[in-house]
Amino acid sequence: MVVEASDGAELMLHAIAANGVEKIFINGGTDNYHFIEMVAKFKALGRPTPDLVTATYEATALYLQLGYFQWTRRPQLTVLHVALGTINAGGAWDEAFRANAGLVVMAGIPGQTTKGELGYSQRGGIQYLQEVPNQADLIRPYIKWDYEIKRVENAALIINSAYRMAASEPCGVAYVTYPMEVAEAPLNGGLLYRAADFAPATGAQGDSAALREAARLLVQAENPLVIVGHMGRHREAVASLVALAEKLALPVASTDRFVNLPKNHWSRSFANLGKRDVILVIDHPTPWITDPPRTAKIIRLDTDPMLQRFPFQGHPTHLPITCNSALALPVLNQMCDEFITARRRTVFAERRAALVAAKATADESAAARIRRARTEFPLSTVWINECVNQVADEDTVITWDIGGVGQQYDRTPPGHLFQLCGASLGGAWPRAIGIKMAAPEKTVISASGDGCTIFSDPISCLMVSRMYHVPTLHIVSNNNTYRAVENGLARYGGGNSYAAKSGYNGCALKPSPNFAGIAHKPWVPTVRRSPTRR
Repeated sequence: MVVEASDGAELMLHAIAANGVEKIFINGGTDNYHFIEMVAKFKALGRPTPDLVTATYEATALYLQLGYFQWTRRPQLTVLHVALGTINAGGAWDEAFRANAGLVVMAGIPGQTTKGELGYSQRGGIQYLQEVPNQADLIRPYIKWDYEIKRVENAALIINSAYRMAASEPCGVAYVTYPMEVAEAPLNGGLLYRAADFAPATGAQGDSAALREAARLLVQAENPLVIVGHMGRHREAVASLVALAEKLALPVASTDRFVNLPKNHWSRSFANLGKRDVILVIDHPTPWITDPPRTAKIIRLDTDPMLQRFPFQGHPTHLPITCNSALALPVLNQMCDEFITARRRTVFAERRAALVAAKATADESAAARIRRARTEFPLSTVWINECVNQVADEDTVITWDIGGVGQQYDRTPPGHLFQLCGASLGGAWPRAIGIKMAAPEKTVISASGDGCTIFSDPISCLMVSRMYHVPTLHIVSNNNTYRAVENGLARYGGGNSYAAKSGYNGCALKPSPNFAGIAHKPWVPTVRRSPTRR
């Protein structure tokens, strides 16, 4: 259909709104100010339009959308400034890639005309300094799809394609660029395609024969193990895994990057690979470092069971099944019934009793650690985690980087936990703000070490929270160092190393920033007082 549009930017915003986008996270620049004007215009005219959220740092803008997507599973929009803004999003690209996050990102490219040949657009002087060949190549390893809008007439079609690509499993980043000539192209109405005509693809259930073989192996296994990583990003998969674990009395080792299994479930176990004969790996790119026995049969359920997105990996797999685990697990569970015999039921009962006993022992050990940690000083992260555990209820959402604080808690339900998925630090806080925007009724807690908190650009996070009234709790585990680096130095050189004797210069964070002061000072108005007369 044809919609009212005076230029390309107006048509693009029509298409963005038609795809159900609720938030545009923008870091403004000389190529994307059109969106600022158009959102204001749409609101003034009463048209459906996303809210515009200003982020003063590009990584913050991308992490905000990442958090919003992780809660809603719906792509929003991040708008960045040409190549330099794209680069400045930094490690957020890696986290989006590792987390299989469906995001749409748009960025301008410098104008393609120099003398005002079209009568409405001209390359500014700064644009000569902004252009690079093939802008999308800057982030090629981290994105799923990209396209440059070259003609304003098909801008809405390309935007629809971007949302379709981002939301289709395996979800990923769609990156769209456009020159100034597209944004400012004058129109007398524009062609808008229905978003419903470009629905995202559903995930695969998995090959029936392969799932049946997996069911046979699991039922007949004497010492099986399930290792699960990112499955819980699909919260509906958790109940299916619980049902499978309970039917076959399977021990489950979870990394807890998402809620894959309730914390208190009796099947929760350690990833002890010794003497395993069948191992089921679900959505886990790095399930172990030391290989299990060579005789073990390894099944992998994943949207990418061959891990093609990783240049190098050496984990053996004998039965790779391409699937959405949330769809495959119920089928796998049902197929197990064909192979269960009375003898196997006896084995399952014995194994369940052993798992229940082992879980009770592990819980008592954990409780003893908490009792000891209660009186430790400086504060132990074990005790801080227990304090959070006491207040984190079914309406609490948790996200964290690294640094000792943050985990799955006793009452954390599926879909309420989002840990770091990649190796880039600093995303916990801005992701938490994005989640809070998507779920304002929830209590959102983020946590990280002092190094990760610095990486998150506290000023940018605080500005977004204050400007848009998005309160979250961020916990800083402050040990005054990059602990991972210091631990590496300790292994490398020992306590008598030159680095240790010099105070670990290069990883020490001393003097420590006043994190509470950073949060407080910028938002306290200055009160000028008249000098006191004596």
